[in-house]
Amino acid sequence: MKAVFYPGCTLKTAAGYQESIEAVNRVLGVEWPELEDWNCCGATAYFSLDELVALTLAARNIARAEDYEWVVTPCNACHATLRKARAILAEDLDAREKVKEALKEEGLSYRGRPFIRHILDYYTLPEVLEKVESSVVKPLSGVRVAPYYGCQYTRPVTGDETDDAENPRNLDRLLEAIGAEVVDFAAKTWCCGAAQMVGHEDGCLPLINRIMAAAEVAEATVIVAMCPLCQFNLEYGAQKLGRSIPVLFFTQLMGLAFGIPHTKLGMKKLLIPADSLLAKI
Repeated sequence: MKAVFYPGCTLKTAAGYQESIEAVNRVLGVEWPELEDWNCCGATAYFSLDELVALTLAARNIARAEDYEWVVTPCNACHATLRKARAILAEDLDAREKVKEALKEEGLSYRGRPFIRHILDYYTLPEVLEKVESSVVKPLSGVRVAPYYGCQYTRPVTGDETDDAENPRNLDRLLEAIGAEVVDFAAKTWCCGAAQMVGHEDGCLPLINRIMAAAEVAEATVIVAMCPLCQFNLEYGAQKLGRSIPVLFFTQLMGLAFGIPHTKLGMKKLLIPADSLLAKI
């Protein structure tokens, strides 16, 4: 699978996501070149302000990746935005012509060839998942994990999904492959408030509270997230609410199962220490 990596704007500030992705990829022998001269995808909110500009921002990244089969990203918002733009431009010929005209100024040609995939989708390819299983040196037996997908991983529904839109399972499958006990987590796709946390914290904290409460009902040891904003919102919100379940990125948990020291996985950056989890491994 010829894939190029689109990091998005928030990866470098996420609590150990970049470090853990790089550490896990070294073990798996995965090499993704970073998309050259990428730009912000505009996030999902930009479509409500100026759809044509939003489409052009996303299309510029896709156009720069035309030589690849997949664009892989670690961010749910980037994943949703790029997929949405690709789907719209496949159907709206007028918008596509306007976007193509705008991209000509940089000498770019938009064809919409590459599929947009979350890095989770790459890790759950059969041949990669087999390598994941064979790389486990510390099976996470006794670690009860609540898989948090967030609300954007399977949105929008455009026909090219890699998972069930209502009850996704890819993260469950990956966690099972590293030996974790995946709990029945009712809140796996509930919204965390996304960027609304910045200006409307009081409205978002109840959303986060019900997610954390569902994890406690499931007697989870840890929650794992797959999006920088989701992870921050859950962890920050949990801290504000006085809850103590750690919230890790799924790649950090993979790294622990692979025997990578937690100091190499960026776990010191977590707001809620994962000492209780580390004691179980």
